[in-house]
Amino acid sequence: MTVFDTDTDDLADLAARARSEDAGVRRVAMLALAETPEPDAAALLIAGLADPAAEVRAAAAQALEEHAGADVVRALAAALDDPEPRVREAAAAALADRHEADAAPLLIARAAAGTAFARAAAFRALRELAAPDAGGVALEALADACPDVRREAVAVLGWLRDESAQPGLMRTAIDPEPEVRRATMTALVSVRSGAPGAAALVAGLRDPDWRVREEAAATLARSRLPEGETALIRTMEDPVWQVRLKAAGALGRLRALAALPALAIALASEISNLRKESAAALGEIADPAALPALRTAAADPDPEVRKTALWAIGRCRG
Repeated sequence: MTVFDTDTDDLADLAARARSEDAGVRRVAMLALAETPEPDAAALLIAGLADPAAEVRAAAAQALEEHAGADVVRALAAALDDPEPRVREAAAAALADRHEADAAPLLIARAAAGTAFARAAAFRALRELAAPDAGGVALEALADACPDVRREAVAVLGWLRDESAQPGLMRTAIDPEPEVRRATMTALVSVRSGAPGAAALVAGLRDPDWRVREEAAATLARSRLPEGETALIRTMEDPVWQVRLKAAGALGRLRALAALPALAIALASEISNLRKESAAALGEIADPAALPALRTAAADPDPEVRKTALWAIGRCRG
């Protein structure tokens, strides 16, 4: 494949290559235009989204990730309806990296109408913009027939951290699709103790899908909700070690004294990461009652576990 050096190939040359009869040449020209900051380069790439060759359109969408402006967002949003999946996916990926606040109205409009793929991609692009105006359309999308749309709408509401969204998130916490429930666990990170969302997080520790349980435990660690303590201690018996790992971390952050026996048992796990996380949790709790178990862990065959256990011993003594 020929690679163009944009230091020596000027925009006029790339424009000529973008009009070549050879689709391969046009494709490489699109990729070269990604590193050409002039506004005319973005215009050439937008034109490339209408190229008869799918590989050229996909390259144009990929290259537009490096360009900003309302015209770019509008063109990428339209490309979400391209008949070729690779073009749609490239446009969705380019939109996901938008950090322009003024792109929000265009993305909100796209999230409200069109194909399920386009709506989900628009919501994904709206996440980190945290545009308050996106809340209304995201709430409506919680009832969408497509689980991908529901999942991405949940993520938008999580970034907004709007308490008025909690009733809707209570419904998606029991959504039939595990990925929607998992996204809901993440979105509930800002709930306050005693709020309905706190109960939904605790209930997530009993979800039939282990990934949802894992995310519920991780979110409880970040939110430090005290009502999760008893359920997290029970979760230290979860059959999936990744769930136990997150529960151990959450118990450490809660400084849950009642978790000492469960964490001490986890120090004997065959999973070294779980042993390390349990030692760290005991260090966070910093109670001398953990010293016997930690002294044993200080001779662990894994150096990271030994290091963490020694740190925890110092915390318990201090």
